[in-house]
Amino acid sequence: MPSNNWNIDAVRSREAMTRVAAALGPHNDWRGVVIAHLDTGFTNHVVFNLASTTPSIRIADGVNYMDPGVSEPRDPLNYSGGLGVATPGHGTRTLGTLCGNLAGTYTGVCPTVPVVPYRVTNGVMLTGQTILNTALAIMDAVDRNLVDVITISLGVQSVIGNVKQMRALGRAIDHAYERGVIVVGAAGQTEDAPQLVGFTVYPGRYSRSILVGGINADRKVCFDYDDGRKYIDVWAPADDVSRPNAVAGLPEPFTGFAMGDGTSYSTVHVAGAAAMWLRMRGDDLDAGGYNGWQRVEAFRAVLRAAKQPLAGDDVPTKRAPTDTGILDCVAVLDVRLPPLGALKKAPLAEPQVN
Repeated sequence: MPSNNWNIDAVRSREAMTRVAAALGPHNDWRGVVIAHLDTGFTNHVVFNLASTTPSIRIADGVNYMDPGVSEPRDPLNYSGGLGVATPGHGTRTLGTLCGNLAGTYTGVCPTVPVVPYRVTNGVMLTGQTILNTALAIMDAVDRNLVDVITISLGVQSVIGNVKQMRALGRAIDHAYERGVIVVGAAGQTEDAPQLVGFTVYPGRYSRSILVGGINADRKVCFDYDDGRKYIDVWAPADDVSRPNAVAGLPEPFTGFAMGDGTSYSTVHVAGAAAMWLRMRGDDLDAGGYNGWQRVEAFRAVLRAAKQPLAGDDVPTKRAPTDTGILDCVAVLDVRLPPLGALKKAPLAEPQVN
């Protein structure tokens, strides 16, 4: 069993956050950098310090797309269903991994970063209305909350029967991309839907998103894909990751923690790194004329330039491009920005529904 902090150590997020914290100063000045977190919602877990006068989670700015008449994006935890269909507490788990900050007990990848939570689903597998909810949340996050990063630890594994909804989702991804918002999505894993084994999932699979695969503590790939690894931009911890837990019926603020598996967790590692990068390199991006989609592509290029190598002998070039590797938050802050002229605009997301 790896240590409880192996994921933090693997991506060097603590060292990176030490540098970011020095720049933030005593007033925790993120200079407007905000992450939108699209999931099942949040709970009053003690790791979020909601009683603080300056909690990271901006609850009032979030939206609940699941519960009619309820505006607060709180996860009620009172639903159930099959594998992937209902995962109560999933939002708390991924949100805590991203920004949890309980001194002496638990610290997430990017503590203190401002996050707007959205409740768009009851489960990690998106279909029908929850695809539309995700599209609506992306649009709201970009246009109303002016976020810089959107993290989505959810996925659509089949577009069959969801073509209309997928077009809406693609348009939302295009909208975010054109405005320079970095959308980070999970690649998915085989146990979520055995009948669809091994296919990377949308919206992360869209070429205008950042798609994240998963590794274990041995720095080896956790999950493989029948469509190859060509869509994946970066790899991050996805096995035995320490995260907060939320359980229906237990008093809040609940203090439980457990270990989690899946690319849901690798996704928030990369979203946290994106926020750090924007805070530390924002002035350079502005001065260099990196606008709109160029910011997204600059971050993608930085991830590949700052990579750590994957381990093992099961990553042949034809399946894992040599320019992808494990997230390194410190190197992300240090690597030079790519020349503007070297950046290429990704194809539209909206038509890619076949």
